[in-house]
Amino acid sequence: MKPLVLVGGGHAHIALLSYAERLKAAGFEITLIDPGSFWYGGLTTQVLAGQLTRTALKLPLRGLCRAHGVHYRADRAIGMDARHRRLWLASGEMLSFDTLSLNVGLEAGLSVATGSHAPPALWSAVDVSALLQLADALAVESRGGALRRVAVVGDGARALEAVAGLTCNTAASSLRISWFVPQMRLLPGAPLALERRIRRQFAARGIEIVAQTSIVEKVDGAICSRDGRRFAADHVVVASPASAARFVHAGRLPAQAEGLYVTRRLQSPSDSRIYAAGACASVLGSEGRYLDSNRQARVVAHNIESGVRRRPFKSVSARVGVTTVDLGAGSAAAWYGRFWWQSRALAARRSRSHAKWLALVERYAPER
Repeated sequence: MKPLVLVGGGHAHIALLSYAERLKAAGFEITLIDPGSFWYGGLTTQVLAGQLTRTALKLPLRGLCRAHGVHYRADRAIGMDARHRRLWLASGEMLSFDTLSLNVGLEAGLSVATGSHAPPALWSAVDVSALLQLADALAVESRGGALRRVAVVGDGARALEAVAGLTCNTAASSLRISWFVPQMRLLPGAPLALERRIRRQFAARGIEIVAQTSIVEKVDGAICSRDGRRFAADHVVVASPASAARFVHAGRLPAQAEGLYVTRRLQSPSDSRIYAAGACASVLGSEGRYLDSNRQARVVAHNIESGVRRRPFKSVSARVGVTTVDLGAGSAAAWYGRFWWQSRALAARRSRSHAKWLALVERYAPER
């Protein structure tokens, strides 16, 4: 049996487990390496609104891997030798692999000034567990009646949903929410008409939007912009800048800050038996990251099997699909090119698209 090692328990690798039988029939022995549980990350708005609990989003990887006949290692990969097909773990062990796939996600954060220990507290928008803790903290702090200043740093859909979730939180009346974007645009690539509408809606909710302000550092009691301005805050949700986890550089394969370079087959251009999926993959010849984890899982599973059986490979599409964001209060917006729409029906449809993942979490809930 050839060892196939999956590093990281992200959305793409969780979806890939459903193809485990096919891969085992092709001669692979599969091992998933991840230090913790899988947290479903598609419901940022509802998480920060305090509408979801930990049990609704947390999936135990050990039970899921056991159900699919996959070995699970609760460990962290810290080093890789791509040439000699070796992987080093934080526990001190070394694993050999024939084929490797990375789904290690993003790292979002701000630099912290030397000696800074006081608030604001930093919360990563790519860490669902952290967002749940923030929602709980805001609920507790609101009981004291004091006004809490919350800053959201970054642009794009993830930052937008973080702001929307905070405005729908039960403690929203005691929050002063500021959204700091590095350029003028809130949603680069979205139609301007949609962005203007979102600005009006957020203004009506009392959101302060601070444009052309790149936040780079946290100091005691405040955050600092690149040009030296300080903004007082108690909590900071960091949605960007976000770069791929540092492990993508461990094997010295072609990579950039946005992730490991891969072709549209999701293979490294310098090693066809090393794959990357999710936010840690930087697909050559395309802009942005691929977000459809199910599609990526199908392509990775097919290509790993095809490499053994000498069959044609598949590729992911370079075309950018429809982008959908949850605006809270039962409303969602979507855009495709210059076309956009917003409705409550779209929010209901978006919720149904998450049903598969939530059903998977619910199925393995008794094993917690």
